[in-house]
This record gives sequence, structure tokens and C-alpha cells, in this order.
Amino acid sequence: MVELLTKPEWEELGDRFNFTPEGMVQPTTSFIFSTDLLDREKCESYLDRFASEIGSPSRRVTASMLAKRYAFLTVTPVLYAMTAYNKGLQLTLENCRLAAPHEDVSNSKFPNLSFEELSVTEPAAGKRIEWRNQVVSQLFESHLSQVFRSLSIAGRVPMAILWENALVRIIPIYEEGLEEEQDPSVMLRFQDDFQFISQTAPASLFGERRNPFEKFMRAVNAGAADKTVAYTRQTCCFYYEMSPEYCRACPKPLDCRP
Repeated sequence: MVELLTKPEWEELGDRFNFTPEGMVQPTTSFIFSTDLLDREKCESYLDRFASEIGSPSRRVTASMLAKRYAFLTVTPVLYAMTAYNKGLQLTLENCRLAAPHEDVSNSKFPNLSFEELSVTEPAAGKRIEWRNQVVSQLFESHLSQVFRSLSIAGRVPMAILWENALVRIIPIYEEGLEEEQDPSVMLRFQDDFQFISQTAPASLFGERRNPFEKFMRAVNAGAADKTVAYTRQTCCFYYEMSPEYCRACPKPLDCRP
């Protein structure tokens, strides 16, 4: 492993996003390689097994929940490191797998990310925009969009729901970053990177015909640049179908909920 993250950076990523190198993950015999999720038969089999573990009533709900979890495990640490540390985590499909949580150390039934041979990049002087494009493209076009397409087919769930599942994971990174950061130059990166990812990044970086987040952000009144984003979903993730509660960003009006 190319070690370009400092010890405090590793610790922060671990605390915030459960981002831990392979050698530090509790061993488990239940896992699936991320590349296997692209195979429809293997993806459907995993969704059915996962559904029984989390009490999901359908593949549609299971696919949505897995997409939300997968985005948390992959998108959040990569984007946070890109913006807060100015470092690019090369988290590829080929070096990732989803591992069942170890029963002795976790109360959650949702999988953790396991990875090997992680390389880290940094922008060359005066080349951050080009470098950022590469980090975003590798994360979304070469990784997440492929997993989402497979989950969409296997779970018969619209891609828009899965992309919004990722967006609700991304927004808190930049909200909290702006609240916590003291360095003006890093604060500017949080503002600029969020606007780029959520609104102005070209569709090609996502492997889609359009930026999948832009249509959701159009309806958001973000206010001044130094304020947090007040976000309510436009699509439903179906969380309420497997839980007695609704997610915090649920688009269903309160008076329409049972």
C-alpha cells in the first residue's frame, strides 16, 4: 500500500466513515467483491441474502438500502479526503469488497468496506482542477455508476433514487466541513468542490447523460455560500418499508405518513 495518508488522516477517516485498511478489518467469511455486484445473478443472490439480514421486504428496498450504504462507504471518504486533505483515494472496483460486520464488534447488520492496495494521489502544482476531474471520474464513472446500474436492474429501482441516495451522503460532508474548518483556503475548497460535484461537473465524469445531482440541487435554496444546505429528498428511498420510522430527508409530508 502506498502510504500517503498521515496517521491522523487515517484515524479521522476511520472514525467518520469506517474507512479502514484490509489488515485492520475484523475477519469474516461473508463477503462479496464489488466487481461481483456487476454480475446480475451474483447481485440478485447477494441482495436476497442481505434482505434476510436487514429485514427488507423486497429487492427494491434492499437495492436502495445497499446503494445508500455503498455510497457512504466509498463516496464519503474519497470526497472528504479530496477536499479536506487535497488527496485522492484510488478506491477502485477491483480493490473493494463488501464484508459482513463482525458479530462481536458491531450492532449493525449493514456491510463494511474492505479494500487492499489503496494508492493515494495529490495534485501537481497548478493542476488541481485536472486532478479533481480524475478523482471524481474514477469514483463515479469507473466505480459507483456501474454498481448503481447493476443494483437498479437487479432491484428494479430507478437510478434517480440511487443517485439521490448518494447525494444525501455527500451533503453532510460539506455542511460539516464548512462548520468545522478554520482554514479559509480549505473552506473555499469545501464550497467550490461541493458546487462542482453537485451542479457543474460534466456528465462524462459520472458516466451519465447529465450530472445526476444537478436536477436535485436546482430545487434547493442553499442561501449564502457559508450557510449549510437545507435538503429534502425529491425521491423516496423506501426506508420506511423496513423500519418503523422515516429517514430524516423523507419527501413524504408528515400528514401523509401513517
